[in-house]
Amino acid sequence: MNFKQVEAFRAVMMTRSMTTAAGLLHTSQPNVSRWIALLEKTLGFGLFQRVGTRLIPTPEAEAFYADVERAFIGLESLNDSASSIRRRGTGLLRVGAVGSITQCVLPDAIRLFRQKFSDIPVVVNTGGSDVVAKWMATGFCDIGFCSIHTDMPSLRYERINTAHGVGIVAGSHRLAARKILKPADFNEENFISLPAGSFNRAAIDRHFPDDSRILSIETPYATTICTMVGKGLGVSIVNPVVSRALQEPGLREIPFSEKIDFHSYAVTSDHFPVNSLARRMVECVHETFTTLNRGARRSRS
Repeated sequence: MNFKQVEAFRAVMMTRSMTTAAGLLHTSQPNVSRWIALLEKTLGFGLFQRVGTRLIPTPEAEAFYADVERAFIGLESLNDSASSIRRRGTGLLRVGAVGSITQCVLPDAIRLFRQKFSDIPVVVNTGGSDVVAKWMATGFCDIGFCSIHTDMPSLRYERINTAHGVGIVAGSHRLAARKILKPADFNEENFISLPAGSFNRAAIDRHFPDDSRILSIETPYATTICTMVGKGLGVSIVNPVVSRALQEPGLREIPFSEKIDFHSYAVTSDHFPVNSLARRMVECVHETFTTLNRGARRSRS
């Protein structure tokens, strides 16, 4: 495959139209159709089906598009980096982090970072722990923050925070007055879960061997879980750092009787030097975690 074919595929996925995609690429519709056909031949599977006048991506196309988007994000980051170098020299910090850290920790960490490096551009990329590991292994990011180790070689993991999972319920829920929650308390309750197969989901589920929860909603983001619980859609168990950072109105945080550890790591690569900007960001993230943990303890006292 070549870049033109992939670029055409991305344009069609974004517009759902060969004609509109051709306009975006400043070419003709037959060219776009030809590039898509060549890409399908190279990949060995179909990318689009026509239903009337509509162009519908196949499931294979949706899966391939996710990787294409990650690649284009990388290209856009290179453009940002070149622009920054033209304006400011080599000062640029590229951060990769899992969703919970991006949403709950990095905003305050970047505020602290700005106190010392007020004019340094910061590029934040969000992905799963495996994606963050790939970014660090390839030098795409200067510093990474993830929640689990991967088996990718030449990466170093520094644990910067461990928090014990807490139960969360709406303030009006029947469990809101409890001082502590046990697994049996979740029986017959609508439970909002992390995705099946994820590490943290497994760490929670092992405390429910005879599961009587009603697994009603599943989402990859703990921030979304907290918001849904606050709206009365169910109950859950999350990293208290997330619930404290969000400060969701009406959300009640209650200690869980069983030990569930949520770890956070700073990730670096042996193949790429850790610059002073990255080291400072690790310090700022660690400081933000400390502040959030203090808030979690105060909320339980």
